[in-house]
Amino acid sequence: MSDETPSAAEAGTSAKLFVRQSSGLVRNVSVTNALFFNVAAFVGVGLTLYPIFYTLGFVPVWTFWGLSEYAWAAIFTGLFCVVLALIFASLTSVMPRSGGDYVFSSRITHPFVGWLESWTLVIASVLIIAFEVPLVLRNLQITARIIGIGPGGHFFDNANTWFTDSTGGITGSPGFLASLVVLLVIGVIVCLPTRTFHKVVTSLAGFGVACFIAMFIFGLASTSKSSFDKNLPAYTHGVTAAKIAASGKAAFLPGPTHHFWSAIFSTTVFPFMLSILLFQFIGFQYSAYIAGEVRGNVKRGVMVALLGALAIGVLANSFFVDLISKHLGFGLNVSWGASYWGFNSNLSALPMGQPNSMPLLAAVANKGLWPIWMLISLGGVLFPLLLCPVYINFISRMQLAWSLDRQAPEWFGNVSERLKAPLNAILATLGLAALFVFFQSYNVLPHIFATTGKKLNLAGTAWFAIVMLILTWMMPGVNALLVRWRRPDLVRNAPFGKALPWLGLVWIVFPIWVYIWAVGKPIYNALKGSGKLHYLETNGILDALIFYGLGVIIYFVMLLLSRRKGVDTKMLFTEIPPD
Repeated sequence: MSDETPSAAEAGTSAKLFVRQSSGLVRNVSVTNALFFNVAAFVGVGLTLYPIFYTLGFVPVWTFWGLSEYAWAAIFTGLFCVVLALIFASLTSVMPRSGGDYVFSSRITHPFVGWLESWTLVIASVLIIAFEVPLVLRNLQITARIIGIGPGGHFFDNANTWFTDSTGGITGSPGFLASLVVLLVIGVIVCLPTRTFHKVVTSLAGFGVACFIAMFIFGLASTSKSSFDKNLPAYTHGVTAAKIAASGKAAFLPGPTHHFWSAIFSTTVFPFMLSILLFQFIGFQYSAYIAGEVRGNVKRGVMVALLGALAIGVLANSFFVDLISKHLGFGLNVSWGASYWGFNSNLSALPMGQPNSMPLLAAVANKGLWPIWMLISLGGVLFPLLLCPVYINFISRMQLAWSLDRQAPEWFGNVSERLKAPLNAILATLGLAALFVFFQSYNVLPHIFATTGKKLNLAGTAWFAIVMLILTWMMPGVNALLVRWRRPDLVRNAPFGKALPWLGLVWIVFPIWVYIWAVGKPIYNALKGSGKLHYLETNGILDALIFYGLGVIIYFVMLLLSRRKGVDTKMLFTEIPPD
């Protein structure tokens, strides 16, 4: 006879099930851990490769008062994200549970909205993991090239061939197998016991921040544009810095704008840059998604973690990247980055066979300091590597919240006694990430679902993720607007409680503006033109629609199964999840 006692619902009793057991999580996360968790969640490849993001939006990059359009976008996005941080701090303080905005939306707006928001966030986050994994390998190549520039050696000089197929890209079987090794390392980190996991994340993220500081100090003090321009042709088969800069002038370098506010409120250029910054900043709020494990004063912990990470993000994406890029040539960095994404047809080959990594360019300018540039580049390897287990960690907590709410099978929510974490959810997320990496590596996708050829490419993966994040950015504002009317019982003692509707209104204007002009308008224009299907394919729109549809199907299937088991879903979402 089984030792397990069936639940009331499973036993077919008349009682409807809505009271859940404890989540099994332990409050082991300090404020410092939460801060570096957020830092690790959004920096990714940015430590060394921020200059390539100038052109990911495929729009001209103007300047004003010495700052680039990208830097201004970072500043404006950061200001609005302060409002978002206040919303998260307020709601998390009265609903301190793992699951973040899924918990808020499912209790305040509707369970279906909470599910769809969190489902699309999970898919977008796994796409970002797939985006970061090849860039871990790319940064390993760059680190080796820096050693080759320094002491030299055939092995390091030929690092561009590591993990590549015959096309020279990190793709095919070599790229996929190497990516699986990276995912294995990620799996080892994310499967550490919770306390150990956060110690590792905090230590490595701290090293990464030290690399930021080192790049800023040594990059400006120990290099010069004249030495860089002089040395560069030796590594680019004679291609000069002036030629690289000139290659992107017509498409990407309009020069200073004399109509700043007109440029800011442009509906054709600046919204695309803002969408890239939303892509860059996603993650600064993720400690709110593990609030059920944050110890001490949750409001203070979440506020410090969010605002601290946001400050680092704004500085890194504005003054840091602009000062380094302009120091060695702003036009060169913009044009080189456009070549990496495949947007600069005037540059026949990618210079040095690599994106314009800041420590790589610094090594060209001053190879005598190659050990410093190598260490900074290693930080560039660690940050995208670290982002992935952090993402998987918060995704697994959201899957745990789903299972507690019967929005996903109970299997996802089984918390390992040793890890104090939902191991099955972690393994499922790793498997899905491996699947997306597979589709980035091999030409096996039907053409209609591919962003290039018959597979996903990095730029297409980024835009796919941006489209999937619409609800993630919108719903905090909606929840703040509605909570005092929909669930006054939950926010009676919430910090900033009376101001929440106003905070929600201020915040929601921002993502609505960005998504109307950066996503909605291009889709509308594409549907009117002859190449509508091509646009929807190459930007991941069709793929996003499929996953939105899949999320709707899963929701109603799980709702039907829950009702058949006698689960009182109305009461279920009246309560907040267990601690």
